[in-house]
Amino acid sequence: MPIRLVSLILAIFCVGTAELVPSGMLHELSDDLAVSISTAGLLVAVYALTMAFGGPLVTLLTTRIERRALMTGLLVFSVIGNVVSATAGNYTVLVVGRIITAMIHGTFVALCVVTAGSMVPKEKAGSAVAATQLGINLATVLGVPLGTFVGQHFGWRTTFGTIAVLGVAAALLVFLTVPKAKGATDNSGVSRELKVFRKWNVLGTIVATALCSGGMFTLITYMVPLLTDVSGFADSWVPGLLIAYGVGSIVGNMIGGKLADRALMASLIGLSALLTLTCALYCLVSPVMALSGVFVFLFSVATFALIPGLQTRVLSTAADAPTLSLTANMSAFGVGAAVGSWYGGEVIDLGFGVRGVPLAAAVLVALGTLVIVQLAFSERRRDKAKPTPRSEPVAVALSGSNES
Repeated sequence: MPIRLVSLILAIFCVGTAELVPSGMLHELSDDLAVSISTAGLLVAVYALTMAFGGPLVTLLTTRIERRALMTGLLVFSVIGNVVSATAGNYTVLVVGRIITAMIHGTFVALCVVTAGSMVPKEKAGSAVAATQLGINLATVLGVPLGTFVGQHFGWRTTFGTIAVLGVAAALLVFLTVPKAKGATDNSGVSRELKVFRKWNVLGTIVATALCSGGMFTLITYMVPLLTDVSGFADSWVPGLLIAYGVGSIVGNMIGGKLADRALMASLIGLSALLTLTCALYCLVSPVMALSGVFVFLFSVATFALIPGLQTRVLSTAADAPTLSLTANMSAFGVGAAVGSWYGGEVIDLGFGVRGVPLAAAVLVALGTLVIVQLAFSERRRDKAKPTPRSEPVAVALSGSNES
């Protein structure tokens, strides 16, 4: 694997770990900062909302900056955010650190995808871009479990400090290995690309993404308390269980990509329904330690199998505006993450307890499934309504008369 690609994977690993690691340290954050579990969980929501709404703004403001310099600068900005988090004396300062780190997330990941594709021949661009996603998988498999382990034994501040050090290394690698490339200098296409969101095909898919992401993060945010407080696992088991979750993410990603290539809408319906069922069943089996461990893996597989299809669907329905649609889809995941982490906390505070979180997650994913089903039926009706070759001249003529 080229060193340039390795530097991108390491960088995404740092950014992804910074995003996800608080969910593995909720008990430590809650105890040390004297806040409730649900309030500590809002750190995930703050990050997600900042990423969702700040990302597109950062992208628009930095389009004229040379790509390598921009990527390095964004990583340095992320390091500053993690240093603020590591040295935070109270919850408010920690929130500020999370906001600083989250501001660069969407823009940086998008730049990595574009850069990976530009560094290889066209026939290998897809493989290079896919390889960058390994950074997110590694963040799930290694970053979060290791960060949780460090947080349990050396304190949560050490976790954020370690991420900051790795971020410095990633920034140096990116600066030394990624070739220079001009940033985009023409913003005239933005208003044109915005028109793509008038299509329900595009907008509906983004809504489904936000709902399914909301369900995912409802459970992801409170997974550790669910494992310890409901299933009865000791804290020492948590890093191992999170590694199993990370392995499931890689397996799911592979399965989801292949299914999306074969039958996109059918796979989206089936996988979203499977994720709904998995969350609902997890609510039932969560008090049984052995079954709870199995469902952590199954939930991860179902979650990460669904994500590639959602991304592919957005890009395929918004082919005229791929850059903007990709940004919007990332924002949808961010909004879903924010809603899910807040929603899970509300479920706990309303008296349903941590055990009610998986069922609450199932409700959001089920709503996303309904939207996907509606989109599939709508697409099928359009396909049936398409004129046959013989009637095409008539359809064109009618279309021309309407436009005139």
